[in-house]
Amino acid sequence: MKEVLNRRNTNPFWAKRSSLIVLFLVPLVWSLGFGQTVLYTYAQDVAPKFMLKGNSLTGFCHDIVVELNKELKSSGIRIEYKSNQLKTISEIFSALSKGEIQVFIGAAYDKQRGESANYLQPPLYGLREMFLVSAKEKEKFNEKLQVKIGVIGGTVTSESVPSIKVRQETVAFKNLDEALRALDERRIDAIFYSSLILGYTISASKGKYDYLTVPSEKYYHYIVYSKNLDKTVVEKLENVVKRLHSEGVIEKLIKKYSLEQYVSPGNTVEILTIDWKPYEWYDPVKKDWVGVDVDVVRAVLNKMGYKPVFITFPWPRCVELMKVGAYDGIMSLRISDERKGFLSFPEEPLSTGKDVLFKLKGSKVSINSLEGVPPETLCGYTDGYAYGDWFWNSRFRKIAVPTDEVGFKLLQGGRIELFVCNLLVGRQLAKELGINVEWSPTFGEKMIYYLAFSNNYQGTLLSENFSQVLRQFKSTKEYLQILSKYGITYEDFWK
Repeated sequence: MKEVLNRRNTNPFWAKRSSLIVLFLVPLVWSLGFGQTVLYTYAQDVAPKFMLKGNSLTGFCHDIVVELNKELKSSGIRIEYKSNQLKTISEIFSALSKGEIQVFIGAAYDKQRGESANYLQPPLYGLREMFLVSAKEKEKFNEKLQVKIGVIGGTVTSESVPSIKVRQETVAFKNLDEALRALDERRIDAIFYSSLILGYTISASKGKYDYLTVPSEKYYHYIVYSKNLDKTVVEKLENVVKRLHSEGVIEKLIKKYSLEQYVSPGNTVEILTIDWKPYEWYDPVKKDWVGVDVDVVRAVLNKMGYKPVFITFPWPRCVELMKVGAYDGIMSLRISDERKGFLSFPEEPLSTGKDVLFKLKGSKVSINSLEGVPPETLCGYTDGYAYGDWFWNSRFRKIAVPTDEVGFKLLQGGRIELFVCNLLVGRQLAKELGINVEWSPTFGEKMIYYLAFSNNYQGTLLSENFSQVLRQFKSTKEYLQILSKYGITYEDFWK
């Protein structure tokens, strides 16, 4: 028997297997032996996420570790560094897959890495990709047709450099310090990396560096954990992250590092919209967005633990920004084949409406049927909106206008004879502009409107969860009260 044991212990395969078992059991041993579960982590070699001051770690993500430990203490869980040595992101994910560490604080989602590690919801913070340039060379950069762009090799960002020049070359560097030296020596023209790191670099440079105002995808950093981590521990981590958001802790850390311009809390959902009464509009008195869809979205996202922030641009611009994933969502809009290519639509719709033709009261143009509208009649429509086939297939002439309000003003001035618009929106606009109008019957199907999210990892998760919570919310008294507040009944939308 002794000989068998000795042979087993000297077998290389068995020795390797035993080492792996020991690595995976470390947290369990702590839990059983000392009443505390220790989750090991590493610090990444990038400022301001992690920085070394002497032998001590500091930085934005290190501060998050400190705050997490304050909240986890009562649960008998603690996050500890395996060592104070700074690691590359590739080394960190390798350590996660091997079981050397159990968690990492502050990683972007990557499909390949997601096969060996899990991503905790909700995210810690949101950020974007950006281009850093020398402040002195910024104007020259804008004039160049050919540029060299530095990236940090092995990062998610390095794999998604957008095309901003006729000819551009990507040069990989080991870390940001190497890339900055190359930029200072004019061996490269710009650096493409996350707004967290480059924003901090710009703030600390006192005018030496600047950034290019190029729309780029918004993405998130998460707590990443090993796939074998106990589900109970994962749930406690999730609850703690939610508390840090609800108590404004992450937001305070963002301000501590002067990152407000570059980073947002992970529970903030940025939604693009426009003035479109009674669905959504900006109230200058309240200095906030209101409307039936706004109130419903705000209530549903709050129940999910998220805080919506509404942002406006002209509608075509909103759509273009969502094509590059610059914001989290856009409302209220219809599904189309084109939009499904860059947006994630929830199964549950947000609201409905009917598109009709408006004309000035007393106009001789007949709108009782599409066939009765003379072919020479000029009808306005809002550029970028998705109308039904009945409209596009009709014989009358069509002209695009930038907004519904412009369309009604053109109708009022006799520049156009008809304007197609959502019935509720058109009646509201006509009332505010003091225009006496008439409208046609509904020629097409009922319009179904959605809050659509970015077609990426976080957007897909938000879309699925939003759909579930919205479906439940529609059966509540609170939902009916929101509809009633804007003079809408449940039957108006859903019957």
